[in-house]
Amino acid sequence: MLSVISVGSLKASGSATVALTLAGVAAAADIPVALIDAAGQGELAGWAAMGAQPRHLEYVRAADIAAIERALRGARRHGALAIIDAGEEEAIVRASASLADRALIPVRFSPLSAYSALVTDQLLAADARREGKAGDRCFVASAITTIGSGVARSIEAIIGTSDTARLPVGLSQCAAHAAPFVHGGTIFTLDETTVAGLDHARAEAASFAHAVGMLGGVVVSVPAPGFDAQRRAA
Repeated sequence: MLSVISVGSLKASGSATVALTLAGVAAAADIPVALIDAAGQGELAGWAAMGAQPRHLEYVRAADIAAIERALRGARRHGALAIIDAGEEEAIVRASASLADRALIPVRFSPLSAYSALVTDQLLAADARREGKAGDRCFVASAITTIGSGVARSIEAIIGTSDTARLPVGLSQCAAHAAPFVHGGTIFTLDETTVAGLDHARAEAASFAHAVGMLGGVVVSVPAPGFDAQRRAA
């Protein structure tokens, strides 16, 4: 099983949602997890302030690279999975990916997000070559929605210029995935009286975690179905 996962892109693309969703899956499976908040946007800080973290999930604020490294050492001491929300600051995204077993590059369904993800991928690839590492990373759809097929094809074309893997499973843009940022907790601790669609969101999150490899799954390099197929299935 992976020990450290980083999530980040050079444009805000849902990294906090992806990180919290994965941490929620781990906690629901009784896997100790450290959710390391290295992003500057404050989304996870606001979530943590509600004080509804589930058992097995520890929130750690890390304002710089040294703090991320300390948080990772603490996670290792406790045998916990570490998930880093690296946000969109270049230095943090690159450092977090270098420290991770797998780097996730979130992509929202817009050409601007796709271009930013591609630039992020190129930076991480260059860093991996300099460090003599394989550079285990993949693109992930962070907010699947129904959009025009022309836009979807343009996003496919942008991401398709990279050989980096794309996960065949992503997260839908829905109220359930956003609800923890409003009510606290995770999609596994909230109930249907708070927000609708939790069963679907939980099943999607579990499939997503397996695709990431967090629960023992394997990342699949996917020329197809890609993001456009995910959009049509949403």
